[in-house]
Amino acid sequence: MTSHQERELLDDVSILLKSVDGTFDPQRIAPDAHLLSLTLGSLQLLEFLNRLEERFSISIPDEDLVVDRFSTLEKIVAYVAARQAATGGGR
Repeated sequence: MTSHQERELLDDVSILLKSVDGTFDPQRIAPDAHLLSLTLGSLQLLEFLNRLEERFSISIPDEDLVVDRFSTLEKIVAYVAARQAATGGGR
């Protein structure tokens, strides 16, 4: 994945987070900041994961539903990129 693709994916993920939590401001949150302690509650995280699946046409298996896997923007972007690569998806 190029840095441009990674940046686009980060932007897309940030837009989804903003749609789930209107207070989320990607300009104020570092990509490695722990989202659950800063902005998302557990129910919002579940809604966000559902939207991730829909937006990126990926499936998140139950065994991947580990909070730490989705705790930062960096981890979310890496996970989505890996799922897309595994399924041959992507932009």
